[in-house]
Amino acid sequence: MPRCGLKKTPAGGPKWKSGLPAGYRKHPSQTAREEDSSKETARTPSEKTKSPKTEERHSEGNSEKTYGPVGEKYLSGGAEDESKTVVKETPDAETENDKIRDSQNPKDEETDSGDRRRGSSRSSSARSQRNTNTASMCKPNKQAIRRSAEQCLRISLQKAMSNVVRISQEDRSDTSKIYNPIIDSIAEEIKKTAKNEGESDIFQFQRLNSGSYFERLKVDTTDEYDIMFCIYGKVVEDLELAEMEPSLGMVAVKLPENNKSSLRNYVTPDGFLSPQKLLNRFRGLVEEAVSTLKRAEADSPFKGLGIELEEQKDGCPAVTLMVSKEEIQISIDLVLALELPKPWPQCTKGWKDGVKHWLTQPEIRAVKRTALHTVAKSAPDDTDPAGVLWRLSFSQTEKDLFTGHILNPTDNGNHATTCRKDCLRCMKYIKLQSMLLEVIGPDCGFASYHLKTALLHAIANRPDGWQKENLVTCLVYVIDELVSFIDERHLPHFFIPGYNLFNPAVFKGQEHLDIVKEQYLRVRRQLIQGRLPQTLNVPSRRSSTRGTKQNSQTT
Repeated sequence: MPRCGLKKTPAGGPKWKSGLPAGYRKHPSQTAREEDSSKETARTPSEKTKSPKTEERHSEGNSEKTYGPVGEKYLSGGAEDESKTVVKETPDAETENDKIRDSQNPKDEETDSGDRRRGSSRSSSARSQRNTNTASMCKPNKQAIRRSAEQCLRISLQKAMSNVVRISQEDRSDTSKIYNPIIDSIAEEIKKTAKNEGESDIFQFQRLNSGSYFERLKVDTTDEYDIMFCIYGKVVEDLELAEMEPSLGMVAVKLPENNKSSLRNYVTPDGFLSPQKLLNRFRGLVEEAVSTLKRAEADSPFKGLGIELEEQKDGCPAVTLMVSKEEIQISIDLVLALELPKPWPQCTKGWKDGVKHWLTQPEIRAVKRTALHTVAKSAPDDTDPAGVLWRLSFSQTEKDLFTGHILNPTDNGNHATTCRKDCLRCMKYIKLQSMLLEVIGPDCGFASYHLKTALLHAIANRPDGWQKENLVTCLVYVIDELVSFIDERHLPHFFIPGYNLFNPAVFKGQEHLDIVKEQYLRVRRQLIQGRLPQTLNVPSRRSSTRGTKQNSQTT
């Protein structure tokens, strides 16, 4: 017989109600109300419960797939508790459905005694169902207990992080009064010198702030600042890129023949801009500006300050100033950069495919409108014999992501509504503590940029579910993603998919990665057990760690 809906209610049988099928419950309170009701809800044959595979096919046909950051497996080892909320049918209920189908067959001869027998069977099934529901209500709700424990752990973790990651307004005010006048004065002195020497067209810098301090991601004291002095404007509008080493994030910059700017003084015989020549010139200008300001009178911003230039390190694109005043010691990295003409180079084309479940098309276009830069960072050994390769820099794009609404949406009170930045702060603090305890050394090669990249991939893979209340589960998920990248020794650059940040040619700390992995796995195990990891158990009052450049490099 076809299994269709009821046309006529059998004698002694229940009427169909809309809602969940019989044997299922939404909430214990609803089940209790149903027990007191005189009418029992039955399930029609046409409303058979769908199997998980059938549900999945229906959901895929009607709506897009939802990409959540984590499942129950990260804290409970599976979803078995959710399945326990579903009360399965008893054999009596199946018998009841069979007899209802028999009652719909016009060829069957039903008698009054048969109706009474079916009524008796249904009563027995209802009693069995009520007993099952009552027993289920009496059991402790393990899922609720687990969520309560997770909430307590989240609150403890957020309190601990607030002791190290929130830079007070007083700290910001004190340090900004020191570094802002210094940077502005150096930039003005460089412009004066360049004008006198006929190079004012290229050394009219655009100042760009970058780094974790300006992204509000510091987990240390505010003692390091990254400032880009960017060559921009007409002199760079017609630059040509040659993607010689896209797998290393490096490009060569060629100066066209019709470009008669002062950049012509810094090209190789092949017509490519030499990053080392420009960097040496930039460093000379900074040294001259510092010397001039030191000799200035009382109105100099250097009055009462100790300021020294660090020696230039091989392959480093920055000129580093060490500034001290009483107990405050800070470092300022001045980085020479070139603004590149649009569009972005070919090696970045694949990144849009990785964010299609996260960013909308207007958001992708907004990201690509951000200016792209190159910095004078040396290429790995034996990959740049001509000395013409520049490192692509996405620092301004990343800054816009971490400070803007795309990655860090806020409410009306300007408070973050997601835990994404908190996850990165926690990951960075674990790294900081591991280095302070000398578990891993400062020369291991593992940097905060690797953590930032892992987080961006984690968000792109599962963009939903990053609410503040999900901090613990999301942190466990990000750790799992990082461990996976370490195991595979493959961490793709977020904007250059073909560039592996763990490539042995650019990452020299291969032997340290397993040690790094173990530090994060230890934190993961403690989070799974519902304990605040000792690494993240920060006292309410922290002592200042200002004073050394080495400490600031760990963040």
